[in-house]
Amino acid sequence: MALDTVTVVLAFATAAWVLAFLLQLVDVVTGHQVRRAGRAAGTRDRDRILTWTVAVCAIVLVLVILGVDFAARLFLDRIELLGGSLLLVGLVTVSALTALLAARALRRPQTGYQVVRDELRSLAGARLAKGRLADYRAWLATIDARGTDVKRRVVTGRVVRAIPVIVGLVAFAAAVWLATSAVLQPWHAAVYLLAVALSIWMAIWGARISLARNLAIHAVHQKQRAEAILLLDDLDRKAPRKVAGLSERVSRALAILREQQGQENRPR
Repeated sequence: MALDTVTVVLAFATAAWVLAFLLQLVDVVTGHQVRRAGRAAGTRDRDRILTWTVAVCAIVLVLVILGVDFAARLFLDRIELLGGSLLLVGLVTVSALTALLAARALRRPQTGYQVVRDELRSLAGARLAKGRLADYRAWLATIDARGTDVKRRVVTGRVVRAIPVIVGLVAFAAAVWLATSAVLQPWHAAVYLLAVALSIWMAIWGARISLARNLAIHAVHQKQRAEAILLLDDLDRKAPRKVAGLSERVSRALAILREQQGQENRPR
């Protein structure tokens, strides 16, 4: 492999590692804040989601600006209309997808134990039909079935935390290659090795904070679920119930009443 190629790989890997390390720092700081807030209130970590959304949107914006500059060079300098047009279409698509994902991430959740509990609290003292109470119980069962979503987020978090380590290893390998070729000094390779160790430490720290945060929020969610079940049981006791044999007695009374009216109206 040519030294120029290795130098380009080292430059891109260095830039990617710095960006990934900043995201790791955001993950650790916001996760620590949400962990402390989750034990007190258990609210959805909207501050963390907002921070991540701003960081990712800023990265996409920088990449889009660079892409637009490159597309303009294709149009003006190289007169490659097809390549520039395809690049612009791709940039517009990426921008639209990023905006949609950001809007979805920041959208206020419409379902959850807290929503069910608050709605049941507003219905305290009312008499609800059995069918409506069954709908609320089905709603809770649907929320309970979201365990796969939590597992998917945990697996995704582990993969994301491994990215800075992998990028750091690539940069370290390129630095060692250049150091053996007398392009870089040996202490440059040592610096990249320190960067790899720092990424591993941040990944482990972020994973521990994420686990504590998830446990804290899960505990509060279970408390909200228990309160919702108690409210449902209270509304179930107040629900109107059918009296056994009431319809038969009403029908018999109506039949006797019709017979009596027929006897009174019969001509003498």
